[in-house]
Amino acid sequence: MGPMLPEAPVDIDDLAGDDPYRALARARAVGPATATASGFALVVGHAACLDVLRSPLARSGPISAGYHATLPPGAAHDEMVHRINFLDPPDHPRVRGLVARAFTPRRIDGVRPFAEATAEALADGLDDRFDLLTDYAHHLPSLVISELLGVPAEDRDRLTRWSDEVTPLLGWRVPPEAKDAAIAAAEAFHGYLGELLDERADRPTDDLLSALLAAEDEGERLSRPELLSLAATLYSAGHRTTRDLTTNGLSVLLTDGRDRWEALVADPTVVGPTVAEVLRYETPTLFVARVPAEDLPVGSATIPAGTPTLVALAGANRDPAAYPDPDRFDPDRWSAQPTPPPALSFAFGAHHCLGASLARMEVEVLLATAARRWPGLRVAPGAELTWRQRGPFRSLAALPVTTT
Repeated sequence: MGPMLPEAPVDIDDLAGDDPYRALARARAVGPATATASGFALVVGHAACLDVLRSPLARSGPISAGYHATLPPGAAHDEMVHRINFLDPPDHPRVRGLVARAFTPRRIDGVRPFAEATAEALADGLDDRFDLLTDYAHHLPSLVISELLGVPAEDRDRLTRWSDEVTPLLGWRVPPEAKDAAIAAAEAFHGYLGELLDERADRPTDDLLSALLAAEDEGERLSRPELLSLAATLYSAGHRTTRDLTTNGLSVLLTDGRDRWEALVADPTVVGPTVAEVLRYETPTLFVARVPAEDLPVGSATIPAGTPTLVALAGANRDPAAYPDPDRFDPDRWSAQPTPPPALSFAFGAHHCLGASLARMEVEVLLATAARRWPGLRVAPGAELTWRQRGPFRSLAALPVTTT
């Protein structure tokens, strides 16, 4: 066993402030991996985060086991226990392989025209002052994931509300009232999805739910609890993180990164590197969790077996060892030589986000449409931007804007 982890100068609650990057930088100054007072290992260096995400010793299954032990029987229990990002081999590769047969690049490419038409329609319905989060960024990903899954558009608001109410269960500390609300929301959500799955079993259509029902590999199929957990996870992740990534990024483009907004307005082809830099600079998912099955070397220290470990994606994305001048928003870094390593916003390795390409496409559509339709877009005068955090997810509460 190597040296013990150095003590972190910050704790988990410090990541919930307006500027978690300052707290992550303080931890990184001590070492790429540190031990917090609350008993977590906090990994903040880019190379160290990659080491953990690549390691077969860094498991997700103990998280599933924790939910199994602490949640009462029912939909919330089944969703968390079977959640794909909380599975280890052999379940994880089996489930992911079946999902990959349904969630194909062709299916994602096929929804792009729908996303583009939806963005135009949303822009058509807005005046010169609106909330960019609730009136624009919120709607497109929920409509797209509803279209993919085969959820009727008129039901999406209910599903969005239920998925938001379940989200606190992903946090490290859940108030009793939030836990009760999450359990009730999961029951309603799974009840709805169960009826939809039954309809698709009787009358399959060309949507993702039908494809998941039909997915088979050497006689293996997804169980009903796995299907319900997947459908709920895909809806939640396919909506919330894309919405927040768009809004988080635009809050930068319309303030400190104003010159980059003007560059996007002048040349829409820079939307790709702009989205890549938004992912690095202002990811909505601050961290993912792992638990080492054995003592896990990280740099010159060791994370003891069984230690709950937060892999700080946001910390890795601001590591100066990987990204020169990391606190500067600079899309040009993605065309520089040598090219920097990809941001870890969608994690890495076996648990790399299944919906990464879908999220990138949606954010590109939202940013490109906004730049073309509202070249003079600005944060509304007098608006104060307030950040909020639910579990590992960081987002703005609102982004009031004016188009003139």
